[in-house]
Amino acid sequence: MDLVCQIESPHSISVALQRIGRAGHWRGAVPKGRLFATTRDQLIECAALVRAIRQGDLDRLEIPDSPMDILAQQIVAMCACEDWDEDSLFETMRRAYPYRDLSRADFDALLEILSEGIATRRGRYAAYLHRDRVHRRLRGRRGSRLVAITNGGAIPESALYNVVTQPEGAMVGTIHEDFAVESLRGDVFLLGNTSWRIIRVESGTGRVLVEDAHGAAPSLPFWLGEAPARTPELSAHVAGVRQKISELADGDHASGHGASSQVREDTTGQAHESNAPANNGAAISWLKAECGLDDAGAEQAVEYILAGRAGLGAVPTQTTIIAERFFDEAGGMQLVIHAPFGGRINKAWGLALRKKFCRSFNFELQAAATEEGLNISLGEQHSFPLADVFRFVAPESAHEVLEQAALVSPIFATRWRWDATRALALTRFRNGKKIPLHLQRMRADDLLAAVFPDAAACQDNIEGDIRVPDHPLIHEVMKDVLTEALDLEGLTGVLRRIGDGSIRCIAADTTAP
Repeated sequence: MDLVCQIESPHSISVALQRIGRAGHWRGAVPKGRLFATTRDQLIECAALVRAIRQGDLDRLEIPDSPMDILAQQIVAMCACEDWDEDSLFETMRRAYPYRDLSRADFDALLEILSEGIATRRGRYAAYLHRDRVHRRLRGRRGSRLVAITNGGAIPESALYNVVTQPEGAMVGTIHEDFAVESLRGDVFLLGNTSWRIIRVESGTGRVLVEDAHGAAPSLPFWLGEAPARTPELSAHVAGVRQKISELADGDHASGHGASSQVREDTTGQAHESNAPANNGAAISWLKAECGLDDAGAEQAVEYILAGRAGLGAVPTQTTIIAERFFDEAGGMQLVIHAPFGGRINKAWGLALRKKFCRSFNFELQAAATEEGLNISLGEQHSFPLADVFRFVAPESAHEVLEQAALVSPIFATRWRWDATRALALTRFRNGKKIPLHLQRMRADDLLAAVFPDAAACQDNIEGDIRVPDHPLIHEVMKDVLTEALDLEGLTGVLRRIGDGSIRCIAADTTAP
């Protein structure tokens, strides 16, 4: 491989190095890669990525702290091979770095589950060990070895169906499980640049058999995924590039003085008129030298930052965040918080704000988060001073608010299925055959109802907050939600810096987004 072409940013310094490093695998060769941005936000991020690599920065490795689901899997595998003394097994586990602080209480609680199982209406799950409480010995039950071999691993199951052509039998792509099971024979959908007609949906094998529809009008499939968010280190570089461009670029852009008008295509391929000042040479030269951009990319990056500064009054960075409120085309009100902290912090902030709005106004709001900020759709009844939004969530209550918000979000249900599968409480294979994903989800819901009834109950019948039970797997899911899918610690740090004035907060009511 001579050259790697990366479409959009990989959101991580180490992932970019790993992918570009696939090129030039011979002695004396230099790995080469090209980054292709599809939006101007991506352009800034790719520029920051190149700068981070040139400066030798790397993402911080975060070792999971005592993951109980993996511990359960390892215990079953070890006891299936030989008998273990409980104390010896505990000391052996603590010799592994992630489990150096494992408490005996957590270890014993996990042994209780693995020996007694979890009783549900469909039977008992996860009873893999015989536990001699007198002599404190552990050994695997019948079938535990096969379960550990066929269901081991830490990579979560993706809810995708393979699309296979008939009669050739060639796989042409994947579609999401929900789209597959909702489709009927004869439906036509688009995959790649070809229309395909569904012959049959095989739930047992996770396949959709299709034939060429010869250009018939198709529908569009959908995918629901959870891609890794941008790393904190790269987010800091993105904010730094934004700030540097703002400092170097000509501030006359806001008033239009000295600007030379030209028509050019941006990264989306659309022609537009540019009013970027002709004397922004310092910023453009810096981007070309530090960030590896070409002339067109550097000009677009400068223009993008200056246009945002003209509309908002400042450039959003990690020391300056901006709340923007405007009316959309439908007459609704939108609130956008420009905060380039990355998706994990912004998603956590958005969920917490949504929960606070729900409690304050008794109204469920729509919210979305990106790497660059978050967006909340407001109604006419939500009238408040815009600057107050920065202090709606207090750092002292962030954990409780975010926990309650996450419990009723799809994030919790998905992470529960992942963790229960890794802990072998749910199996992916049975009698040598793969269990269909929709059955895995049904069994995950059944298991959740057994260990956490309030999460599966009708929320209208629950008064006050949902109480999280004292269960090892539930604790592990909540830890994954708050520290892996979201970043509670990062959000708390941002809220504290807002409170002590380290982060400058700007409120802007604009006529257009």
